[in-house]
Amino acid sequence: MPLKPVSVMWESTIACGLLCKHCKASARTERDLRELTTEESYAFIDQIVAFGKPYPILRITGGNALRREDIFDLIRYAKDAGLTVTIAPSTTPLLNRKNIEKLKEAGCDTVAISIDGVTPEQHDAFRGVPGTFERLVKATEIMRELRLPFRLLTTVTKHNVRELPEIMFLAKRLGAIGWYLYMLIPTGRATEELALSPEEYEDVFNFVYDVMRLPLITVNAIAGSEPYRRVAVMRRLVEEGMLDQSALMQGELYAHLRQKLEQLTRDVELPEVEVKGSGYKPKDKKVFGKGIFVAHKGEVYPSSFMPVTLGNVREDTLEEIYSSSEVLKELHDATKLKGRCRVCEFNDICRGSRSRAYAVTGDYLAEDPYCAYVPGRIELPDVDKEAILNELRVTNFSRRVS
Repeated sequence: MPLKPVSVMWESTIACGLLCKHCKASARTERDLRELTTEESYAFIDQIVAFGKPYPILRITGGNALRREDIFDLIRYAKDAGLTVTIAPSTTPLLNRKNIEKLKEAGCDTVAISIDGVTPEQHDAFRGVPGTFERLVKATEIMRELRLPFRLLTTVTKHNVRELPEIMFLAKRLGAIGWYLYMLIPTGRATEELALSPEEYEDVFNFVYDVMRLPLITVNAIAGSEPYRRVAVMRRLVEEGMLDQSALMQGELYAHLRQKLEQLTRDVELPEVEVKGSGYKPKDKKVFGKGIFVAHKGEVYPSSFMPVTLGNVREDTLEEIYSSSEVLKELHDATKLKGRCRVCEFNDICRGSRSRAYAVTGDYLAEDPYCAYVPGRIELPDVDKEAILNELRVTNFSRRVS
């Protein structure tokens, strides 16, 4: 198993002023008295530093991290220790100029805020509070002025999936350095009724492949998007003539998204993009594993969407919890998977969404219930799938239009 997680996501507080339909934390209006204290939070940051260089990234989330009066001191402490720090605050009145300036002064590397629609009505309906969209736009204006980098995050649901091209272009216009997509995991307030079908997710992953090839904005598909890696490899093999086009599963939703994308880019002058010969050097896999999640009371989980307790930072160090966890060892071992994921020819790069399997079945090793692929459906050429993914990443991350 890898020596350390690539990132540590910290639910700094459960308190939030929004009522988001998909909230995994089921956030509430008041802070929990059992949250890590300021001193415990300093000690927790020390535990991340103890992993050694290169350090895991500290990703601060909530609830709304700005509800903690000590959050700026904690960011400054983490930065002084050498950590890269990102924060994902809620777009409430607390995300104002004064607090954005304090985030900048504390040394925060990147701010991540959510955008779930292209109109105030669509976005605010998902976030549960009128005026959220307007505050989001104002916050991006201030961050651009202060040169504080920010990403925009979109949770993909039936609520907004058909507007994804417009949301991406809005993220570009607002000045985001990246647009990150989360596939809905039915946990917390999120219900399966908001989720797409397996075939619709397949269409979204094909759309993501298309936009990753455009030098417009950095695009990344993260939580619940593990099958994207399979789709990307299949798309590349089709381009190389090593797979037939019929191997791809592309339905009506993909056709809709593709048509919108072509309409939006019709009058945009895009430079040529060369894929081969990128020279990309991925991080050492022997060092970095996937991220882990620390909840507001100190419990450690494999992810924010998988509440399987590994330990608590109040009782043991993150290093001890990470290195001794049998759950993490199982999650890193493809031979432990069940159902289709166990026998899939892509499980070396995908393994399905473990969080989604757990949310739907209660078993984190079960097959991904929202993956449309049937193992053995294609005759897979003998290729280095990880090398293909590394090549495709650089196409997106190094050739953006500024």
